[in-house]
Amino acid sequence: MAKAKAQQLKTDMLAPVRIRTLENLHCNLARRMAGSFSAMQRSVVDCEVAFIDQTTYAEFIMSLSNPSCSYQFPLGPTNGQAILDFAMPVVFGTIDRTFGGKGSSKGVDARQLSQVEMGIFAKIVKRAIEDLEATWEPILQVEISDIELETNPEFMQITAASEIVILLAFELNSTNM
Repeated sequence: MAKAKAQQLKTDMLAPVRIRTLENLHCNLARRMAGSFSAMQRSVVDCEVAFIDQTTYAEFIMSLSNPSCSYQFPLGPTNGQAILDFAMPVVFGTIDRTFGGKGSSKGVDARQLSQVEMGIFAKIVKRAIEDLEATWEPILQVEISDIELETNPEFMQITAASEIVILLAFELNSTNM
């Protein structure tokens, strides 16, 4: 009986350690993405890990905007799935800056992306995926392919609604966004 409790306690204590490890790893991703967004926007963009949380998949999906700019993909060689969601103000601000604007999304109503906007933002997503792969490379050779854009979060189904998922949130800051 005492061994079972000790083992359970030891397992429970690993969770915060794993979350800190994920946070440290993704701080590197935030630095890479800050560099990538800065280069693409031709202005200084800061990126940092806002928070890491464990939630159910249903709660995560409900937290996404509709329409959204979410990309789902398998994390090869693991059996895991991931979703990379960009807040619509970031999407519209980035697209505005790409077309020579100030990079502001103020005054833009939530709407579906046009085909041209999807194509422009796909290049940015490709760079973010490359940053993600490079971040994980020292730990696990992650191969990301079969990336699918989904604009309605209700159509994304990578696991059961009651399953616990890890949510990593990043905050992008720029003088224009």
